[in-house]
Amino acid sequence: MARFLSRRGFLITGAALGGTALVAAVGGVGYLATVDVDGLHGHLDGERAALNAFLIIQSDGRVVVNVPRTEMGQGIHTGLAMVVAEELDIPFDDRITVEFPTEAHPAYSVWFNMLQIRPEEASGPVVWVGRRVLGQLGFIATGASGSTMGMWHPMRVAGASARHMLLAAAAARLDVPAAELATGDGFVRHVSSGQRLSYGELAREAALLPPPDRPALKPASEWRIIGRSQPRVDLPAKVRGEPVFGMDIALPDMVHAAIRHAPVFGAKVGRVVNEAEVRAAPGVRDVAVVDGQKVAVVAASWWHAEQAAWLLDIEWTKTDADGVSSTEMSARLRSALASTTPYEHIDDGDADSVITNASTVLEADYTVPFLPHACMEPINATVFIRDDLTAEAWVSSQSPMAVRQGVARGAGLAGVEPTSVTCNITMNGGAFGRRSDQDVVAEAAFLAARHRGRPVKLIWSREEDIARGLFRSHAAARLRAALGPDGLPVAYDALVATQSVIESVASRNLPVNPGPDGDRISVEGLDKLHYAVPNRRIRSQHVPSHMPIHFWRSNGFSFNTFFTESFIDECALAARADPLAYRRALLRGSPRHLAVLNRVAELAKWGTPMAPGRGRGIAIEECYRSVVAQVAEVTVAADGEIRVDHVFCAIDAGLVINPDAVIAQMEGGISFGVTTALMSAISLDAGAVVESNFHDFPMQRLANAPAIEVAIVDSGLPPGGAGEPGIVPVAGAIANAIQAATGRRIRSLPLAVTETVDERRTRTVLSPVAT
Repeated sequence: MARFLSRRGFLITGAALGGTALVAAVGGVGYLATVDVDGLHGHLDGERAALNAFLIIQSDGRVVVNVPRTEMGQGIHTGLAMVVAEELDIPFDDRITVEFPTEAHPAYSVWFNMLQIRPEEASGPVVWVGRRVLGQLGFIATGASGSTMGMWHPMRVAGASARHMLLAAAAARLDVPAAELATGDGFVRHVSSGQRLSYGELAREAALLPPPDRPALKPASEWRIIGRSQPRVDLPAKVRGEPVFGMDIALPDMVHAAIRHAPVFGAKVGRVVNEAEVRAAPGVRDVAVVDGQKVAVVAASWWHAEQAAWLLDIEWTKTDADGVSSTEMSARLRSALASTTPYEHIDDGDADSVITNASTVLEADYTVPFLPHACMEPINATVFIRDDLTAEAWVSSQSPMAVRQGVARGAGLAGVEPTSVTCNITMNGGAFGRRSDQDVVAEAAFLAARHRGRPVKLIWSREEDIARGLFRSHAAARLRAALGPDGLPVAYDALVATQSVIESVASRNLPVNPGPDGDRISVEGLDKLHYAVPNRRIRSQHVPSHMPIHFWRSNGFSFNTFFTESFIDECALAARADPLAYRRALLRGSPRHLAVLNRVAELAKWGTPMAPGRGRGIAIEECYRSVVAQVAEVTVAADGEIRVDHVFCAIDAGLVINPDAVIAQMEGGISFGVTTALMSAISLDAGAVVESNFHDFPMQRLANAPAIEVAIVDSGLPPGGAGEPGIVPVAGAIANAIQAATGRRIRSLPLAVTETVDERRTRTVLSPVAT
């Protein structure tokens, strides 16, 4: 059953009400009714005819599709443009271009993510009010694998509405009934007379017509674009090196900045011991303490700024975390698993009593470390505050709203209030949730306020990004199950100890903070509701730390699915059952999941013999309204070296608009997941992060990347997410494959440790401390 208002939705909407409740109270429902959440009315924009907020037709017939979601390599600009082209009845070719609008149009709001209800199913007073409140906020963001889910229906309606407006304009021009007209290939045709008018000829007239209330949508039987792989609209330009990423911004009279954050989060700048020396370094224009917590160097070039930043001798204030180590952090997690007052998310049946009185009980503890985002493009922002106090920003961000708020916040710290903020969202070189925070924008805006009249471009070094950035929380879980006479669980009890991402994000970015209790993100992937277990209890315990936590690719699923799918294999082993057969029995009431499981088993040829030292493992999860299952094949050498040879993946993402894009997302997610599973970890010493760059936080290389095969399963449901599901089952599948190959169960990530062989090569070896 869909949740009408998620915890995240409550948090954002609650913050919004402070600014909109008074207006709504004065203006009442009539005021909210004026908020244009559909964006279907057209207008003329110079030489261009905007038929609605999503669609512009030029006089030459070229079509511009406005996709209000950030392109981060996931192909969303292609997929949503395909939807418009389908309903507009035009070919998907080079006559279509895509733009990313950044204005705060209510129709661009991410109300789907907040209210957690599909747009095609949206109805009722709660949704009506929620859409309008969020629309007033201009809450536009990209994340939670929700772009296609949240936008495919509105953009489909926009395309259909524009087509009906073009038909109406042609009917008026030709003085014939609209029912006698047909569209196709960018033209409106009057079949009986042979007359035809191009969309370009009709666009200006059509834009001034009222949109239909409920435009008829094309039936799936007539689709020619949706469901068929199409080339990415952004690839030709990327091959030519044309797209502009945040790192590419170059403006006249621009100055550059590098920054140093405290090695221990929470420390403040006591003093810059050698400020005069740094100011005298080549090219340096300024040394600034930002918000009392970091030090920035502004110079003629980034290299000058970064070299001068290396000279900085900063005295940092003491914090309570100065002596904290990874060992202590792990001890905190273990202690939290013994909590007597965790937050209870689900309590169906009487799991605790059944487990207490059962004859066969399994219990296992699992852990994962902190992780950074390590985006390919380093974190950066360029901000220009003019002498007239108008501001403009160029940022590879996931949210125009976050950019505007970050500029206002940062400039405010310098005593400047911008009169307006123009937001330019560039291409993103990887995001994974990281680029939705305001931090780098606020820092750049602070410096821009000090250097009014000149753009300031701030780039974090890789060392700052990995060691001083934002992190996915560490986590531990204690899972218990009572097995019945058939070996299947009759009760399941799960407790996860982790730091609340909602509490951490809110503390940095929002005016209200709901606190950590009940953070749904902490337990996503832990409940396993698709498995038939009659008694279950799901709980979480917030474990605070000095580390700043942020949204991370697949969030709680990234660790909870590793915990749960490893544990299901342990249950199967205790029941002396094949892991695939065991899951089939647990999915007896979930035909959608069973179909995906069977497809990946078929793809991997599950059950065929494997050579000694090789193993095959399986895992499945429902996440982001998609179901994904994977089988990993590994080889464990005699010296303990682990190699992931092959990963098979089956996904039911509902209606797939562009199959090639979904396959690409699975391949990218799996590669990301293999790196995370085998070798990614952040460790702490004396309160500070030890790792600093890719020499000690390694990435998977092409040379040791597994072969990947992906199959798409069609359930006939509306679209689900594809950006994050690919990563979710990987770690569990690999851990289960290692168990199959060696008989050893590893209950912590990373599954291997990294041993440096020389300066250019690393290898992963099975951890000697694994149990």
